[in-house]
Amino acid sequence: MRDLDPVLVLQLFAVATVIVFGLGIGVILTVMKSDRAHKARLKRVSRGRIVGKLDLEEVRLKLQRPDKNPGLAVRLSDMLAGFIPILNTQRLRENFVRGGIEATIGRYLALNVFLGFVVAGIAWFVLPYHFIVCLIGAMFVTMYLMDAYVRMKGDRMAARFMGQLPDALDTIIRGIRSGIPVSECIKTVGKEFDDPIGAYFASIGERVKLGESLDVALWGVARIVRRPEMDFLAISITIQMETGGSLAEALAGLADLLRKRQQMRLKIRAISSEAKASALIIGALPFFMLALLSAMAPQYVAPLFSDPRGNVMLGIGLLSICIGAFVMWRMTQFEI
Repeated sequence: MRDLDPVLVLQLFAVATVIVFGLGIGVILTVMKSDRAHKARLKRVSRGRIVGKLDLEEVRLKLQRPDKNPGLAVRLSDMLAGFIPILNTQRLRENFVRGGIEATIGRYLALNVFLGFVVAGIAWFVLPYHFIVCLIGAMFVTMYLMDAYVRMKGDRMAARFMGQLPDALDTIIRGIRSGIPVSECIKTVGKEFDDPIGAYFASIGERVKLGESLDVALWGVARIVRRPEMDFLAISITIQMETGGSLAEALAGLADLLRKRQQMRLKIRAISSEAKASALIIGALPFFMLALLSAMAPQYVAPLFSDPRGNVMLGIGLLSICIGAFVMWRMTQFEI
């Protein structure tokens, strides 16, 4: 039997890789488009506030056209901030507050650079690439990982906040029905509840005591928590202050809705646990087999690390695993 041409094999492998990656990217773009449309609908009915990029909000407003459409510089700023999280300094500061991290942009950037050099040194020692190439890749990796860590801490805080919110609403409802003003009920929640909701509601009471209006103080907390339920609480109190109405009934409906949504989340978590376990096993299987083959037949897997073509194939395989893991993770996420 005639041996296959190595060049032909590499070409077929490259074509198959492009097709697979094209399909994966198409699925990801479809999911992201649907997610953006959903978030746009939420913004239209909630606060819909604009977050400036590069900390140049005044410059952004001046660069906008008279018809309020963003110009090229504003769109370029949005695009760069989407790929490079450090450029969106306003969002970083809000994430620091949201996650309870006491840090400044300068310290965050210094830590990012330090970790980037550490990762670049390790990669340069292991991989046969120039240090500059390793440094650029390491900087982006550490930047995204640190940004994900900050957002994860903020999401955990928001989850704890939302877990406490129904009981806090019950306290506010009882106070309103007893004839106590809303601001005093919020102060009571700040005194009687643990953090994070106790600290945030106590800060609302302090800001109101210093002369700030209640709706502005509530929107300040809603901007940090970034949950539509907190937006609804701020909207309900704002409308009640302006037009009147039964605030207790609106908050009672919100508390009931929060409890039902929490029950639905627990049901979804139980239903999707099998799929998540399968995805974890399938994702770990290639690494397990690579470790097993490295122990049993090191010469068989050595070209993956010593040959440049093996490095490319190893990188493509790792990228495909990441894409598959992302798609399976998105399939188990549900909007309630």
